Amino acid sequence: MSKLSTLNRQFISNLDTHKVITDAKRNLILSILKSTTTKREAKNYLTKYQNQFDFSSSLEFNRSIKSINEQESLTKRDIQRELFINRYLNRRNPFINIYDNEEVKYKKIPLRIALFKIKVPSITPKEWQGITETFKRLITFGISPIIILDYDHFPHDSFKHNELYMIDVANKLLNYLGKPEAEGDLKATIARSLFTSRDGVITMDSLESILIPLYQGLVPIIQPFVYNAETSYQELIEPDNLLYSLSSALLERGSKDLLTIEKIVMIDPIGGIPSIERNQSSHVFINLSQEYSDIISELYIGHIEPKNRDLHLQNLNSMNNILSFINEKSGNDEATGIITTPEIMSINSDELNPIIYNVLTDRPIISSSLPSSNTRTQRLSTSVIKKGVDVQIFDQDDYHREFTLKNLFEDKLVDKDRLVALMNDSFGKELDVDSYLSRINNDLATLVIVGDYDGGAIITWEYSQGEKIAYLDKFAIAKKNQGLPGLADIIFKIILQSHPNELIWRSRKVNPVNKWYFERCCGCMSSPESQWKIFYTGEIFNKKIKRYDNKIVNGDLNIGKKLKQYSEICESIPPSFI
Repeated sequence: MSKLSTLNRQFISNLDTHKVITDAKRNLILSILKSTTTKREAKNYLTKYQNQFDFSSSLEFNRSIKSINEQESLTKRDIQRELFINRYLNRRNPFINIYDNEEVKYKKIPLRIALFKIKVPSITPKEWQGITETFKRLITFGISPIIILDYDHFPHDSFKHNELYMIDVANKLLNYLGKPEAEGDLKATIARSLFTSRDGVITMDSLESILIPLYQGLVPIIQPFVYNAETSYQELIEPDNLLYSLSSALLERGSKDLLTIEKIVMIDPIGGIPSIERNQSSHVFINLSQEYSDIISELYIGHIEPKNRDLHLQNLNSMNNILSFINEKSGNDEATGIITTPEIMSINSDELNPIIYNVLTDRPIISSSLPSSNTRTQRLSTSVIKKGVDVQIFDQDDYHREFTLKNLFEDKLVDKDRLVALMNDSFGKELDVDSYLSRINNDLATLVIVGDYDGGAIITWEYSQGEKIAYLDKFAIAKKNQGLPGLADIIFKIILQSHPNELIWRSRKVNPVNKWYFERCCGCMSSPESQWKIFYTGEIFNKKIKRYDNKIVNGDLNIGKKLKQYSEICESIPPSFI
């Protein structure tokens, strides 16, 4: 009877455990679906992060009653991490593969790392409380954070005078983050003496000093100290140099199936990179491959104080160096940079916290192609940054011959076959090549090609009542890139910048993209007899708009005439596809 009672209690306990795990999984999935706006975003997130979830780690399990055998357990995150720790402790190579009894190789579950450089002195205890909750949420979503403390206001030649203060700050930070023994609190550890300087080159001596805490579910807090092998003294190190050196050590010595660097986050009171276009609020999204030099020039125009300008330049340059290095080493553009403030990081909302939101969607909270002049467009102090894609923009101003599509093909500036293939792929139809190219050849206004023909746009000049008007003829993104965060925004932003005064385009009434278009136009119209919605935007709509011809004076916009022109153009353009 006693044995039966014990088994019964064990059965009930397992049911309770199963319920807790099931509820945790359900709540997590609901949170992901609530925060992601498209099925593609949710799928992309789950594809990358779902094997990071191990809901059993916080529960008391009796391993002897687990329903999985030892070989199956090697596919579980926490079991793999225990294996890696044992390899480190036994001085075995943790990077070698894992095999089952039949010599079938298991897929390793990598750490998804986010590096946080935090300027400490400016953060209030209340903000630390919110930041701690953000870290907990990020860990729930599969991120393994590493914190680098930034004391950039300290003189770097007085290490011994500042050491005790920095140690005190780090200990206070441990208290802010929570007590390790308390259930549900963040568990962190202070790491120091990790880096050595020789002949000005900074190296990391012990990668396991970082990886083992991460495998154990701890958050490493790194003090910006370096051991100078030439002087035998400890010194302060520039936090940006430390951030670069840490990224280098992780990628140089850690294999792709063991870890990836997902996010580089700078928490700085001055916030994201300021934008003149956005009235001194931050650039929403920065495509470094295209915009880096332009933004540096913009910062020197003088719209901000020199001291703040230099801080923004330092953040931008550091982010460019690190993301370029990660892109070169990993061969992809998946790593994302984020610059924001302590106050914003302390926001405990999946939809409003830009770091959490970016982990779930890999994009900013708002779209960078939304018109900044629109009062509905939010003003942000956060910049999301990617190494990004190369952009080619062709127009008459930068072309030495008559600006025609045929000449661009002849000069081998544009690959005709690849351009046609992009449009066929994007629209899912066969372009009537000869007819289409003949129609737009002499009226080409602007041609945009992004990446390796990953996307593009064709803008033509169309004519009505003696005026020429810029018309967005084709806006194409390769099928494999549709839904890729930022790509559509990059292209559309270029389109608007290329023709800021006046631009029109059309879309079928049933096109699901129309809501996206509507958010980026000044207005749209359609008639019951037409299959098209016509969208228009531009600086001309900042003028005083008059409806009737007899009241028009110089400088006013005759909206009636304009809408007739737009309708005449959009209704007269023949189909482009067979």
